[in-house]
Amino acid sequence: MNSQEDIVIEGKNNYAPNDINRPVPSEDNAGNKKIGNGLSNILSRLLDFFSSVLLAISLFVLLAGASIIGTIIQQGEDPSKYIREYGERTYWWFHLFGLTDLYHNWWFTSLLVLLCVNSLACVYKRFPATWRSIINEKRDFSLKFVQNLKNHTQVTCNKSSAETGREIASLLSHKRYKVTVKESGDGIYLFATKGVWGRVGAHLAHISIMIILLGALIGGKLGYRNFGVILEGEQVFIPEGKFFLRLDKFWIDYYENGAVKDFYSKLTIIDNGKEVLTKDIQVNDPLAYKGIWFYQASYGDAFDRIDRARVAIKEKKTDKVVGDLVLDWQKEYKVPDLNMSLRMVSFVSDFAYNKEKSEVYTKSVEHNNPAVRVEISNGDGSVFTPWLFYNYPDLYDMKESKYKFELLGYLPHKYTGLQVAKDPGVNIVWVGSGLLMSGLLLSLFVFHKRIWVKVHGDGARAAIDIGGNTNKNHLDFEREYGKLINNIKEQSKEHKEK
Repeated sequence: MNSQEDIVIEGKNNYAPNDINRPVPSEDNAGNKKIGNGLSNILSRLLDFFSSVLLAISLFVLLAGASIIGTIIQQGEDPSKYIREYGERTYWWFHLFGLTDLYHNWWFTSLLVLLCVNSLACVYKRFPATWRSIINEKRDFSLKFVQNLKNHTQVTCNKSSAETGREIASLLSHKRYKVTVKESGDGIYLFATKGVWGRVGAHLAHISIMIILLGALIGGKLGYRNFGVILEGEQVFIPEGKFFLRLDKFWIDYYENGAVKDFYSKLTIIDNGKEVLTKDIQVNDPLAYKGIWFYQASYGDAFDRIDRARVAIKEKKTDKVVGDLVLDWQKEYKVPDLNMSLRMVSFVSDFAYNKEKSEVYTKSVEHNNPAVRVEISNGDGSVFTPWLFYNYPDLYDMKESKYKFELLGYLPHKYTGLQVAKDPGVNIVWVGSGLLMSGLLLSLFVFHKRIWVKVHGDGARAAIDIGGNTNKNHLDFEREYGKLINNIKEQSKEHKEK
């Protein structure tokens, strides 16, 4: 039963429906009444605590705050990065509270578990009463019960009770009510109900929250999220899935003003030596295989290789250009007129030299001081390997040659940045999200409405007592109830005119 009017309360020791979880009085040996025992009292208090709205709000606030912190502070980075950005003291606090890997931290997981317990306790405490109200509708009622309802109206009509009952049943059915008719010696009793499943909406939402949190916990514990870069033409091994991933092509679309419009990667999955899947991915359109998702996250210029370089050959004495070449990476280019050949063998994006080790290296992945190393072979068998600097064309001079070489430009080799993620709980989260939407729709737009009608009278004149109620949205129900009364009165009026 679901309203105060559904229960006739007799005697001062009876409880109202809202007190259904109150302990049942019992008597001790002396005949004195007492409420439960110590253990049941403790369990009742625990249930009240874990099902409280205050706890739910507090947990939502804490989880929202933690999520904001997890968004502001980059997660899963190397400790040196945090120390460099925030300082050692701040990083110590970050490490103490687990803020650098927040979503796998014990206290964040505990908050999710508590929210699950809160939802479960709410369902356990409130759903039984709701279910009883669904299956135990008040189909057996008296005239007095109808007259005591808040929404009650009496109408008379000049027709028999049987005919009146049929017309009202038909009218209610037309309004999508499920109608039960019972005839007895003192009249006809009609009970009509609709929207009963709206009562389970809130409980379905609670259950869906538990399912979503369960999926999040499974994903957090068993899933992972990594980032990696791959160059065009390369393939990398994915150990979690035991297959290879190859980048066939990377390209960028531009707007007319030169701004980047979108960027794409053509990826191929190679499993057991066979190409099993190829897809062009872009932002928000990932590739998925064996539960592993590859998202287009970023792109950039490689720091250790380029696709092409344009090199000018000039005579030192006259500064005349005697050759203008486009060199492909690691491919030899012959210049017959000058009796020489050139091959691009190395590239660094930010040139630096280690004197102790006598080696060249790049200071950063940014193209701040790009340089290309070219292998030059002359017809007499001599070989030179100078570095050509884009920003400083006259920095290196080959005294052995009558020519000087200048790097005029180059085409960087692009890499694609992929976010690799596996979340075994994602399907569970989707199921929970679907249930949550269903629960919210039921709770917000479906209301449990009930109508009780008693038709009684003798001969050709019948008296109709009609009443009803709803579990919520009372204004809408009162409008619908008013229209129903007007329809009954109109039918009665039409009969009189006939």
